[in-house]
Amino acid sequence: MQLEDALTTVEHQLQGISAALLAADPQALETGSTQLRNAAAQLSQVMEQISREGVAPAGLQKRLQAVGALLAVQRESLARLAAITDRQAAGLLPPADAAATYGSAMGGRNAGSVARIYRSAS
Repeated sequence: MQLEDALTTVEHQLQGISAALLAADPQALETGSTQLRNAAAQLSQVMEQISREGVAPAGLQKRLQAVGALLAVQRESLARLAAITDRQAAGLLPPADAAATYGSAMGGRNAGSVARIYRSAS
């Protein structure tokens, strides 16, 4: 595979990932990220061959830098999306270490009292 073809494939996959991030489409994001990883591995192999032979053309070096910058932006976007998802899940689910409302919250004793939510009012 030539450098131009490998770079074009990576650029195409990055565009697909960008679209999936904007649409918040998890299935497209998963599929696209797998394809991007494979395309990036192929690009890496081609870059190794070129580094042994000489320097890449200046136009391709600029495209490689643009791909690197876009990849950094996508990593940030993915980190933000993950943080938002974590907050949403935390809002819907109780914390894993939260004490139970009945029984075990009192050390397994049956105190015969009202639920924990009403204790502070009494």
